[in-house]
Amino acid sequence: MLFQTSLGIDFQDTSVSVALLKTSINDVKLASYGTFPLSGESTAAEKFDQAAGFIGAFLKKAKISPACVFLSLPRNVVIIRYVDLPVALKENLQGSLRYEMEKFIPLPENEIFYDYQIISEEKETGKLRIFLAIIKRTTLDPYLTLLNRLNLRVSGIEFCSTAISNYFSDQKKTGKSTGMAVVSTGDGFVQLDFLKSGFLQYSRWFNRCENESDLSDRLSQEIRKLAEEHHGEGNGRLETMFLGDVSQEKLLEHLKEMDEIELHMVDLSKNKIPSFNLIPAYALALKGIRDVPTDINLMPAALRKKPNKAGQYVMLALAMLLILSAMAWGGGDIFSKRVYLGKLNETISQLETQVATIEKSRKGIKDVENQIDYLNALYSKSMSALDILKDLSERVPKTAWLRKFSFSEKGVTIDGWADSSSELIPALESSPLFKDVSFLSSITRDRSGKEIFRIGFKLN
Repeated sequence: MLFQTSLGIDFQDTSVSVALLKTSINDVKLASYGTFPLSGESTAAEKFDQAAGFIGAFLKKAKISPACVFLSLPRNVVIIRYVDLPVALKENLQGSLRYEMEKFIPLPENEIFYDYQIISEEKETGKLRIFLAIIKRTTLDPYLTLLNRLNLRVSGIEFCSTAISNYFSDQKKTGKSTGMAVVSTGDGFVQLDFLKSGFLQYSRWFNRCENESDLSDRLSQEIRKLAEEHHGEGNGRLETMFLGDVSQEKLLEHLKEMDEIELHMVDLSKNKIPSFNLIPAYALALKGIRDVPTDINLMPAALRKKPNKAGQYVMLALAMLLILSAMAWGGGDIFSKRVYLGKLNETISQLETQVATIEKSRKGIKDVENQIDYLNALYSKSMSALDILKDLSERVPKTAWLRKFSFSEKGVTIDGWADSSSELIPALESSPLFKDVSFLSSITRDRSGKEIFRIGFKLN
């Protein structure tokens, strides 16, 4: 759309970045930007105060009121799930997900916000692949309070992984047909995402507070597992983009030594982005200007900003002027244009036939990819109960206690008490040994107020 402005705001635990995009007739320009550090020693409330001051000052200096505003949250505050459902549920997918929600996260619906997107539909197997993003209301509320304080009506809220996915999709850089990995670094975290067919197919967040060598080993294990499960051994090295600066020497050298990946640094010169830290904010702002493949919105529907139609009215006025100009050009010119239009329609018809042939070939390629993914999924590894117990003892928080442990070829089940059971899911998911971590029953409380949980997971 012509003369549109759009603002992206990316929150991280230790910084907030903003990017303002403006459009012209045939260009998108990064008009203004900024990154503001948040004190690591400050409380959450103090950080929101600092962020409010920075964003307010940025908007005042830019002297604009953007038509669209999009916000992204840190990856570690959002829970994501990939769910397979029958195609028959597509017509009432929202109702079906609401009914099944406690299987994915055992919290009442009135305590969470969530959104979903269909990322693939396999008619042969009758399966829908659903990307599900969930956040606690108590986690999102401080961000909503901040937006209200700044008098900002936001069109959408997502998280940085979806923004990164849309950035590479917009750059027409989503790797080979077998997908592409993205390693992002920041103060206190490393993030691993996998993109395929324009969608975010996998995402994992790592805390950098642990030993650097241990972190590198864990990241290597996760990349190797990712390459096996999603990329396939016969597809060569996994194309991997590094979203960080050269100061991350140890991590960068470690990745370069991996035989399984083909490592590339992100080129920011095309869009004139001064720092990789601005990529999520830039991609968020793009969402207000162009259609993007990954469309997740955790903003409550009642609070979403309605689309600004001023640009549409401008376009309509320009179209009317163009029509009037064409009419004034004269009847002879109209006749010649009709002849040209006829030839153009004939060319379009020929191209449509070629496009249909290409789409048929793409479908065949997709079928082969699905077969390869299925065969790769049949491969599994086994481990001892001692390995599992050792890993559990390292990952279960001190505020949680296990009372029962069940281990079989179908997987592992643990029962116990905890101050906050929801903290166990991301803690267990961070283990390279476990996968498909989920609650097997609803959370209840005992007389002392502790949460009673039952969690199951499978072994890699």
